Amino acid sequence: MPIISRPAGDARTLPFVREAVRRRLFAVAHQIGGLIDFEPHHRIPGTEGGILLMERNLLVMCTSQFRPLGCDLAEEICTRHGLDILLLRFDAYQLTFDICMHSCSSWLSHYRGWSADGELWFVPRIDDGRPYVKASQYGLLLTDHPPFASARQREAGLAAACPWSTPREVRV
Repeated sequence: MPIISRPAGDARTLPFVREAVRRRLFAVAHQIGGLIDFEPHHRIPGTEGGILLMERNLLVMCTSQFRPLGCDLAEEICTRHGLDILLLRFDAYQLTFDICMHSCSSWLSHYRGWSADGELWFVPRIDDGRPYVKASQYGLLLTDHPPFASARQREAGLAAACPWSTPREVRV
């Protein structure tokens, strides 16, 4: 298990996370693609344990904390450095995403990964009129149109985006 060095100055950081959560962080960063900086904390205080996707202007962080814990730190980084933040939240049963975009004034919470034809999207847990988010070569893009046409396609895309089996990874 990697040990994270103490943050510079008075920087706050998210609590250290389990290896299973880190594996999901790496899997999501790999799925989004682009140049990856595994140690963004050398340039951006408070990002220990995160991954910076430089071409996408995206900082991917993870936590096992319940909402809204971790949002203040991520929002501060988003505002101060002009980065979009993808905050993975993982518990024993599911992986969800909270998204803070530097172009928006509010959080997009309780999103799930959706994938088809090599594209990764983040869709609301419930189709309630909130925007959909596409991970593209230009970063995170908001759209009002879902990437699927039916409930069946939605479920297939949700399963394809998270191919790992959570019950197998949960260790007692």
